[in-house]
Amino acid sequence: MPPGTKRWLKGPKPRPTRSLRRLLALCEDTKSALLYLKRFPLDPNQVEIKYEGTGMNTDSLMEEAIRWKAAAAKNNAPYDEIWVVYDKDEFPARNFHRAFDLARAHPNIRACWSNECFEIWYLLHFCYRDTGAGREEIWDLVSKHLGKRYNKATNEVFDLLAPKLGEALRNADRLAYANGGGASRFGNPSTRVHELVKVLQKFDPARQTA
Repeated sequence: MPPGTKRWLKGPKPRPTRSLRRLLALCEDTKSALLYLKRFPLDPNQVEIKYEGTGMNTDSLMEEAIRWKAAAAKNNAPYDEIWVVYDKDEFPARNFHRAFDLARAHPNIRACWSNECFEIWYLLHFCYRDTGAGREEIWDLVSKHLGKRYNKATNEVFDLLAPKLGEALRNADRLAYANGGGASRFGNPSTRVHELVKVLQKFDPARQTA
Protein backbone atom coordinates (compact mmCIF):
# COMPACT_ATOMS: atom_id res chain seq x y z
CA MET A 1 0.00 0.00 0.00
CA PRO A 2 1.53 3.38 -0.98
CA PRO A 3 2.64 5.64 1.89
CA GLY A 4 -0.05 7.95 3.17
CA THR A 5 -2.87 5.80 1.90
CA LYS A 6 -5.62 5.16 4.44
CA ARG A 7 -6.66 1.60 5.07
CA TRP A 8 -10.37 1.22 4.63
CA LEU A 9 -12.20 -1.64 6.28
CA LYS A 10 -14.03 -3.78 3.81
CA GLY A 11 -17.69 -4.29 4.40
CA PRO A 12 -20.80 -5.20 2.49
CA LYS A 13 -21.36 -3.07 -0.55
CA PRO A 14 -24.29 -0.70 -0.22
CA ARG A 15 -27.36 -1.81 -2.09
CA PRO A 16 -28.15 0.28 -5.12
CA THR A 17 -31.06 2.58 -4.49
CA ARG A 18 -34.16 1.75 -6.52
CA SER A 19 -35.63 4.77 -8.22
CA LEU A 20 -39.29 5.45 -7.46
CA ARG A 21 -41.44 5.09 -10.55
CA ARG A 22 -44.18 7.65 -11.08
CA LEU A 23 -47.31 6.60 -12.94
CA LEU A 24 -50.56 8.35 -13.72
CA ALA A 25 -53.86 6.66 -14.53
CA LEU A 26 -56.45 8.96 -16.07
CA CYS A 27 -59.92 7.42 -16.18
CA GLU A 28 -62.85 8.71 -18.14
CA ASP A 29 -65.24 8.20 -15.24
CA THR A 30 -65.14 8.66 -11.49
CA LYS A 31 -66.69 5.31 -10.63
CA SER A 32 -66.14 1.82 -12.08
CA ALA A 33 -62.60 1.90 -13.48
CA LEU A 34 -61.30 4.41 -10.96
CA LEU A 35 -62.69 2.62 -7.91
CA TYR A 36 -61.47 -0.75 -9.14
CA LEU A 37 -57.91 0.24 -10.07
CA LYS A 38 -57.33 2.13 -6.83
CA ARG A 39 -57.83 -1.08 -4.85
CA PHE A 40 -54.66 -2.76 -6.12
CA PRO A 41 -52.05 -2.96 -3.30
CA LEU A 42 -48.83 -1.13 -4.12
CA ASP A 43 -45.40 -0.87 -2.53
CA PRO A 44 -44.88 2.88 -1.88
CA ASN A 45 -41.11 2.33 -1.91
CA GLN A 46 -41.30 1.26 -5.54
CA VAL A 47 -44.04 3.24 -7.16
CA GLU A 48 -46.17 6.33 -6.81
CA ILE A 49 -49.41 6.20 -8.77
CA LYS A 50 -51.92 8.98 -9.08
CA TYR A 51 -55.43 8.01 -10.13
CA GLU A 52 -57.73 10.66 -11.54
CA GLY A 53 -61.33 10.49 -12.74
CA THR A 54 -62.06 13.17 -15.30
CA GLY A 55 -65.54 12.85 -16.79
CA MET A 56 -63.89 13.11 -20.22
CA ASN A 57 -63.79 10.53 -23.00
CA THR A 58 -61.82 9.31 -26.03
CA ASP A 59 -59.86 12.17 -27.67
CA SER A 60 -60.71 14.80 -25.04
CA LEU A 61 -59.35 12.47 -22.35
CA MET A 62 -56.20 11.91 -24.39
CA GLU A 63 -55.74 15.67 -24.73
CA GLU A 64 -56.05 15.92 -20.95
CA ALA A 65 -53.31 13.28 -20.58
CA ILE A 66 -51.01 15.37 -22.77
CA ARG A 67 -51.68 18.41 -20.56
CA TRP A 68 -50.85 16.36 -17.45
CA LYS A 69 -47.65 15.17 -19.08
CA ALA A 70 -46.56 18.73 -19.93
CA ALA A 71 -47.38 20.06 -16.46
CA ALA A 72 -45.46 17.25 -14.76
CA ALA A 73 -42.42 17.86 -16.94
CA LYS A 74 -42.58 21.59 -16.21
CA ASN A 75 -42.53 20.83 -12.48
CA ASN A 76 -39.51 18.51 -12.92
CA ALA A 77 -41.61 15.54 -11.82
CA PRO A 78 -42.32 13.66 -15.06
CA TYR A 79 -44.37 10.50 -15.17
CA ASP A 80 -42.71 7.32 -16.40
CA GLU A 81 -46.02 6.22 -17.88
CA ILE A 82 -49.48 7.72 -18.26
CA TRP A 83 -52.30 5.22 -18.70
CA VAL A 84 -55.47 6.57 -20.29
CA VAL A 85 -58.45 4.37 -19.41
CA TYR A 86 -61.51 4.84 -21.62
CA ASP A 87 -64.35 3.05 -23.39
CA LYS A 88 -65.50 2.92 -26.98
CA ASP A 89 -69.18 3.03 -25.99
CA GLU A 90 -71.23 4.87 -28.60
CA PHE A 91 -68.77 7.69 -29.18
CA PRO A 92 -68.14 8.59 -32.84
CA ALA A 93 -65.45 6.55 -34.56
CA ARG A 94 -63.55 9.72 -35.52
CA ASN A 95 -63.06 10.61 -31.84
CA PHE A 96 -61.94 7.08 -31.04
CA HIS A 97 -59.50 7.17 -33.97
CA ARG A 98 -58.10 10.53 -32.91
CA ALA A 99 -57.44 9.33 -29.35
CA PHE A 100 -55.04 6.71 -30.71
CA ASP A 101 -53.41 9.21 -33.05
CA LEU A 102 -52.71 11.51 -30.10
CA ALA A 103 -51.29 8.66 -28.01
CA ARG A 104 -49.02 7.57 -30.84
CA ALA A 105 -47.26 10.96 -30.72
CA HIS A 106 -46.40 10.47 -27.02
CA PRO A 107 -44.60 7.15 -26.41
CA ASN A 108 -45.07 7.16 -22.64
CA ILE A 109 -48.86 7.64 -22.91
CA ARG A 110 -50.61 4.26 -23.00
CA ALA A 111 -54.05 3.85 -24.51
CA CYS A 112 -55.98 1.50 -22.23
CA TRP A 113 -59.29 1.09 -24.03
CA SER A 114 -62.25 -1.22 -23.71
CA ASN A 115 -64.79 -1.95 -26.43
CA GLU A 116 -67.64 -1.76 -25.64
CA CYS A 117 -67.05 -0.86 -21.98
CA PHE A 118 -64.72 -1.38 -19.00
CA GLU A 119 -66.99 -4.08 -17.61
CA ILE A 120 -65.91 -6.53 -20.32
CA TRP A 121 -62.81 -6.91 -18.13
CA TYR A 122 -65.06 -7.94 -15.23
CA LEU A 123 -66.88 -10.48 -17.39
CA LEU A 124 -63.58 -12.10 -18.40
CA HIS A 125 -63.12 -13.10 -14.76
CA PHE A 126 -65.94 -15.60 -15.23
CA CYS A 127 -65.80 -16.67 -18.86
CA TYR A 128 -64.13 -16.15 -22.19
CA ARG A 129 -66.16 -13.90 -24.49
CA ASP A 130 -65.33 -13.02 -28.09
CA THR A 131 -68.77 -12.18 -29.47
CA GLY A 132 -70.04 -8.60 -29.57
CA ALA A 133 -72.24 -7.16 -26.84
CA GLY A 134 -73.50 -3.76 -25.75
CA ARG A 135 -73.02 -2.16 -22.35
CA GLU A 136 -76.38 -3.23 -20.92
CA GLU A 137 -75.90 -6.87 -21.92
CA ILE A 138 -72.42 -6.95 -20.39
CA TRP A 139 -73.70 -5.42 -17.17
CA ASP A 140 -76.49 -8.01 -17.02
CA LEU A 141 -74.00 -10.85 -17.51
CA VAL A 142 -71.67 -9.47 -14.84
CA SER A 143 -74.65 -9.20 -12.46
CA LYS A 144 -75.60 -12.80 -13.16
CA HIS A 145 -72.11 -14.06 -12.36
CA LEU A 146 -71.81 -11.89 -9.26
CA GLY A 147 -75.17 -13.13 -8.00
CA LYS A 148 -76.26 -9.55 -7.36
CA ARG A 149 -77.04 -6.45 -9.37
CA TYR A 150 -73.82 -4.85 -10.56
CA ASN A 151 -73.31 -1.34 -9.22
CA LYS A 152 -70.52 0.67 -10.82
CA ALA A 153 -70.48 3.10 -7.89
CA THR A 154 -69.31 0.55 -5.32
CA ASN A 155 -65.71 -0.43 -4.60
CA GLU A 156 -66.58 -3.97 -3.48
CA VAL A 157 -66.18 -5.32 -7.01
CA PHE A 158 -62.42 -5.64 -6.58
CA ASP A 159 -62.80 -8.02 -3.62
CA LEU A 160 -65.47 -10.05 -5.39
CA LEU A 161 -63.31 -10.50 -8.48
CA ALA A 162 -59.86 -10.86 -6.89
CA PRO A 163 -59.98 -14.68 -6.55
CA LYS A 164 -60.55 -14.97 -10.31
CA LEU A 165 -57.89 -12.51 -11.43
CA GLY A 166 -55.68 -15.22 -12.93
CA GLU A 167 -58.54 -16.49 -15.07
CA ALA A 168 -59.32 -12.96 -16.22
CA LEU A 169 -55.72 -12.38 -17.32
CA ARG A 170 -55.69 -15.63 -19.29
CA ASN A 171 -59.00 -14.82 -20.96
CA ALA A 172 -57.90 -11.28 -21.77
CA ASP A 173 -54.64 -12.51 -23.32
CA ARG A 174 -56.62 -15.01 -25.37
CA LEU A 175 -59.02 -12.30 -26.52
CA ALA A 176 -56.14 -9.98 -27.44
CA TYR A 177 -54.63 -12.77 -29.54
CA ALA A 178 -57.96 -13.35 -31.25
CA ASN A 179 -58.04 -9.64 -32.06
CA GLY A 180 -54.67 -9.78 -33.79
CA GLY A 181 -52.41 -9.59 -30.75
CA GLY A 182 -54.46 -6.81 -29.21
CA ALA A 183 -53.89 -4.49 -32.14
CA SER A 184 -57.55 -4.34 -33.17
CA ARG A 185 -59.03 -1.51 -31.16
CA PHE A 186 -62.36 -1.87 -32.95
CA GLY A 187 -62.93 -5.51 -32.06
CA ASN A 188 -66.07 -5.94 -29.99
CA PRO A 189 -65.28 -7.14 -27.44
CA SER A 190 -61.72 -6.00 -26.83
CA THR A 191 -59.79 -4.56 -23.89
CA ARG A 192 -56.33 -3.58 -22.79
CA VAL A 193 -57.15 -3.28 -19.09
CA HIS A 194 -55.20 -6.47 -18.40
CA GLU A 195 -52.01 -4.74 -19.60
CA LEU A 196 -52.39 -2.09 -16.90
CA VAL A 197 -53.27 -4.74 -14.32
CA LYS A 198 -50.03 -6.58 -15.13
CA VAL A 199 -48.10 -3.39 -14.42
CA LEU A 200 -49.87 -2.89 -11.10
CA GLN A 201 -49.14 -6.49 -10.11
CA LYS A 202 -45.39 -5.84 -10.37
CA PHE A 203 -45.66 -3.46 -7.41
CA ASP A 204 -47.80 -5.67 -5.17
CA PRO A 205 -45.92 -5.99 -1.83
CA ALA A 206 -47.21 -9.56 -1.42
CA ARG A 207 -45.59 -10.61 -4.70
CA GLN A 208 -42.28 -9.09 -3.61
CA THR A 209 -42.11 -11.24 -0.47
CA ALA A 210 -43.58 -14.41 -1.94
